[in-house]
Amino acid sequence: MRKIHSLLAAACLLAASCNKEEIQSETDKAGMYHITVAVTGSSPKGSVHIYNLDGVRFRNERTGTSAASVDESFTDKAEYSTEKPVSQITVQGILYSKESAIITMQIKKDGESVFNQSKQLEAVPGIDTTVDLVYSTLK
Repeated sequence: MRKIHSLLAAACLLAASCNKEEIQSETDKAGMYHITVAVTGSSPKGSVHIYNLDGVRFRNERTGTSAASVDESFTDKAEYSTEKPVSQITVQGILYSKESAIITMQIKKDGESVFNQSKQLEAVPGIDTTVDLVYSTLK
């Protein structure tokens, strides 16, 4: 019985030692995102998929429209920004092409680059080949 009381006391002490700053650091990870996905080559097609678990809408920089998630095709470049800070986000850019092409994805959080990668697609003649880039804060 004495061991149980000691364990309960230790658990209470541990819970009391957690302070508000530690809890806030998790929510401080949210930020404003700007996403650019571009495809280059002779006749590349791109697709972008963007989701977040915060319920924040994404604004299409080209059209000005906004949506809760993005699942769109494009032929050269697509740009989106979050309308409010987001903490959990996943972005996938996909390149489809029958010829060699490149996909580039750049993601900025609060103006700072957090992801900037490119992939070369080596096409198989006559076959639509794909390659993708993925960024996610989800664990």
